[in-house]
Amino acid sequence: MNLFHMLCGLWLLLGANNAYSETRVHGILSKDAKWTLDGSPYILDGDVVVAGNAHLSILAGVTILCEPHPLRETAIRQYDHLDSFSVAIKVEGGFDCVGKREKRIVFQPASAATGGCSWYGIVFNKAPDHYAEIAYCDITGAYYGVSAIGCGPLVRNCVIEQNNVGVNCLENGDCRIYNCDIVRNSTAGIKVQSANPVFFSNIIAFNRNNGLWCDGVSRITFRYNCVWGNADGNFLECDPELGVSIVGKKGDSLDNAFNMCKNPIFAGSEFDSLAVEKDLSLPTEKSRIADTALAKVLVSSLQDSLAVKKRRSLYARLSLSKYSPCINAGNPAREFNDPDGSRNDIGIYGGPEYFSSKTK
Repeated sequence: MNLFHMLCGLWLLLGANNAYSETRVHGILSKDAKWTLDGSPYILDGDVVVAGNAHLSILAGVTILCEPHPLRETAIRQYDHLDSFSVAIKVEGGFDCVGKREKRIVFQPASAATGGCSWYGIVFNKAPDHYAEIAYCDITGAYYGVSAIGCGPLVRNCVIEQNNVGVNCLENGDCRIYNCDIVRNSTAGIKVQSANPVFFSNIIAFNRNNGLWCDGVSRITFRYNCVWGNADGNFLECDPELGVSIVGKKGDSLDNAFNMCKNPIFAGSEFDSLAVEKDLSLPTEKSRIADTALAKVLVSSLQDSLAVKKRRSLYARLSLSKYSPCINAGNPAREFNDPDGSRNDIGIYGGPEYFSSKTK
């Protein structure tokens, strides 16, 4: 074996070791810690508590996998029955979990075969507001994707999907939720109890029950959001004026807090294809077929159409179609502008890459 082949073999061995590196974590973090790509994926086999005097940083691109059957730590307080048999990240100190637009952080169940919800979620419990941030993360498969108790963490540009409840604000949990896609959760996209959270420029859509579920007494700030297609209703026990459209001077149908109840139209979706079909300036799959009767048959089921699947594969996940009403419809304040300086787009691709300490 010559030197070249020896070096190739060593490179492959090192590559294999890196590919299968993992770090198992649980317990109380009593001093500062950092989770990096070198240790990813991090496998939570028990509760992780960030103590009040500690700070946990999770860097861009890291994956966190949550085991369905946690190790028991008698020193860690359990919030409820669900918490007692599932993994949670409990934040009482500093926590910055900030990915990048093209290098997101992922929280998900350790096994896709588990199905449904198999971990508790991320819980901020009286954490210091200016040291509590989640950005550019995908959070799935939890009972409560993100919860806040007695504090106001910043959650922005996150996909919070396929959880039982996406965002859970309770007992003065005054979250600040900007430019998130809170979609396809079960009980509710957002649940608010005895809290006053702030929601700007989010898409709350296609949740199986309710979009926004309040307790009828909490005073939330809910502006420039898109709420659509939540099976049991977009709003439950909320301000009765939310979602009630007022026709503006330009014909845009928004409520008095500039929220819209319109399909967000994600790029590559069946609704995007329908918009293309209605756009007379573009050639479409249907118009390319000379036999109009045959065309109706071939494109009658857009969801299963090969053309739709091809279109969907061309776009980043949950990106907005050019026909989306969410483009340039988010919070118009300058600090929320998109990276190109244009007005904020609603959803995960809107807003600046970073927020200043003043905005936070």
